[in-house]
Amino acid sequence: MGWGRIFALCALLPLIREARGTPCKRTVCKNIPGDPGWPSSTDWNLLNKTVDGQLVPTIQLASLCHGTEYDHGQCEDLKAAWPFANVHVQKSAEFLMPYFQNQSCDPYTAQEKPCELGNYAQYSINVSTVSHVQAGIQFAQEKNIRLTIKNTGHDLLGKSSGKGALSLWTHHLDTINFIDHYNGDSEYDGPAVRLGAGVLSSDVVAAASSRGFRVVTGTCPDVGVAGGYTSGGGHGVFTSVYGMGADNVLEWEVVTAKGEHLIATPTAHADLYWALSGGGAGTFAIVLSMVTRVYPDGVIGGATFNFDVGSAGSAEKYWEGVATFQSAMGPVVDAGAVISYALTPTAMVVFGIAVPTENASAIDQVLSPITTAMADIGIDLNITTSIHSRYLDFYNQYFFEAVTATPAAQITGGRLVPRSIMETDTGARTVTEAFQNATDAGFAIVCDAVNADQARLNRNAVLPSWRSALLHCIFVKTWDFSMPWDEMTAYQANLTNIVMPQIEAVTPGGGAYLNEANFEQPDWQNVFYGENYPRLKDIKSKVDPKGTFYAQTAVGSELWTEDANGRLCQ
Repeated sequence: MGWGRIFALCALLPLIREARGTPCKRTVCKNIPGDPGWPSSTDWNLLNKTVDGQLVPTIQLASLCHGTEYDHGQCEDLKAAWPFANVHVQKSAEFLMPYFQNQSCDPYTAQEKPCELGNYAQYSINVSTVSHVQAGIQFAQEKNIRLTIKNTGHDLLGKSSGKGALSLWTHHLDTINFIDHYNGDSEYDGPAVRLGAGVLSSDVVAAASSRGFRVVTGTCPDVGVAGGYTSGGGHGVFTSVYGMGADNVLEWEVVTAKGEHLIATPTAHADLYWALSGGGAGTFAIVLSMVTRVYPDGVIGGATFNFDVGSAGSAEKYWEGVATFQSAMGPVVDAGAVISYALTPTAMVVFGIAVPTENASAIDQVLSPITTAMADIGIDLNITTSIHSRYLDFYNQYFFEAVTATPAAQITGGRLVPRSIMETDTGARTVTEAFQNATDAGFAIVCDAVNADQARLNRNAVLPSWRSALLHCIFVKTWDFSMPWDEMTAYQANLTNIVMPQIEAVTPGGGAYLNEANFEQPDWQNVFYGENYPRLKDIKSKVDPKGTFYAQTAVGSELWTEDANGRLCQ
């Protein structure tokens, strides 16, 4: 019998297990509403009692813009707030990505268009105890329904979304407990902090400052530190001094797919600790809290500057300046600095340079490799600097308001650019040409220059490309809700098929930061995880053999597909 006939039989007769020795696997799907196996109202009521009344049915925020719930004033307010993170972070099933929102219920579609849940979770458990998580896992397994995890929904790859899902909402696990001398299962015995899974960056920055400490976090104030941020690796203004967020984790408190409540450390459940520390969130276990190192707070220098086509004299000179700037940053990040900047076709804005070391008082000297290189090509930079006695003041001046005022609704791709490429004239020039093409295609570019190859207490699953990268860049198109859906999704297709392949072609060996990347990234297993992927997948198969935990582009997700109706199938 030919292979074509065998495959045809497999498709037409799924109950057949073999055809002449060739196995035919029957497709098994998670239940969605309307399926015979979907939980009854009695089942949901019993779950609600089990979780102490913390089961939250999803009523979408934008319902007030549609049907009988329409309220013109409130809908107009929601339209203004919708592109920003804060309004979504505070609600159980809301998430940020317009592509996954899929116009199922947003404030911009016609009032008479009925709201549908679409990719939003059906119910959420407002988690406050270990038993809530265990009950949610057991219910999802017994009823064969999709299980998702949402902390803030501040996610660019749709990991918090899923049709017909029960969501574990960890946002209110928000305790912050400082530890004077950590004495856990680690060689480290200095100060630390235990962060609940729901603690936001802005909260821990303020809390640490009040105790005279600084903690490795990101710059977005409403990102969950112990959620996807650290599990995905976690970069920020301290990367060139203290390394990645995952480099500083001492232990993880989790619930596994088997319902076990564990503490994973470098020596206890060591594989799980390794995987959670950089191998991505939402797939190995449910994180309840983590313990991470803290550092003494102290002086930090800051700087900003910009230049554009006008000040450079021409577009050609402007892009020459961009290439020169990007090739000169190596010695600066080696001095402990992190440089954050944005590129458009006509302007470059360096909106935050952080020098969080003893070099802060000599910030002009730290930046001299850049200023000298730019002066050599005839571009004199007007740099504004500042010195702060603590990180909180620096953060508030340079990042808090700027990030809060930036729309989070976007189309995004990401790339790590190897330092070895950027420190050659040819490499810097070809990368900059690809960047120019991306901006011409309608994408802004936001980059951080870092040196993430810092001393680490323990091995972890952070993508190895981080250690040799000079730049982490994202390629962003802010979602324009006034544009037709097809026009915006055309940008997504252009990003996947044209823009990112051009960037990847000139940055071999670069990879991408799995938290800030394209959800349609080809070969994501290699691009997001690199040489770690085989071990990560092996750990996944051991800690979650039935695939209870699924998230877009997470380890093991390639074993599942969504059918035309949104069912998760295997």
